[in-house]
Amino acid sequence: MITGVEYPPPQAKGMHSMGGTVTKGNRLQVMARRELERQGYLVHTAVRSAQKRGPIWISQTTDIFNAFDLIATRMDPPNPMRFVQVTTISHVSERIRKVDPVPINTGLASVEIWAYVGGQKRLDRRYKDRKVWLPRNYFQVYLKARNWEPDQRDRVGVRETEFGPELETERSGRTRGVPHITVSPRRKALRK
Repeated sequence: MITGVEYPPPQAKGMHSMGGTVTKGNRLQVMARRELERQGYLVHTAVRSAQKRGPIWISQTTDIFNAFDLIATRMDPPNPMRFVQVTTISHVSERIRKVDPVPINTGLASVEIWAYVGGQKRLDRRYKDRKVWLPRNYFQVYLKARNWEPDQRDRVGVRETEFGPELETERSGRTRGVPHITVSPRRKALRK
């Protein structure tokens, strides 16, 4: 042992970050990683590598076990180890086919697909008598232990302000320098 060096290096209480690696990966992986770190997990991200394809170089991620983007671990139960695949809500069935064959004991570790539901704030059109806003900016977590069935209680909210300035969706007045444009509603063309 080398004197004057402590292993593992001391960290602030509750901090489980791996230094600069939190910014690597695509935007959804970074958001999922930060949410897991807020829950007290130590997170490993799939490695990105540069590969030459013909005349161009591309950056490609090599998934863990060819299926997972993140592995998260901590000492506290109930989920000491989590294998996570991050995707969007429209690609969940493809990711289930990719992740399901990997032999992981669900009694020891959870196998999860985090599907991001984003988009602009908008009204739920099913309700005509009241304004109900559709939920946005969250991860819907699909668990292998529950046969990939979604549950509203398995949603992880995302703090979008860390990734850039938040856009104002409702403005009280006009913005200087931008003309006010009124768009008439679309009307169906009369059929002859």
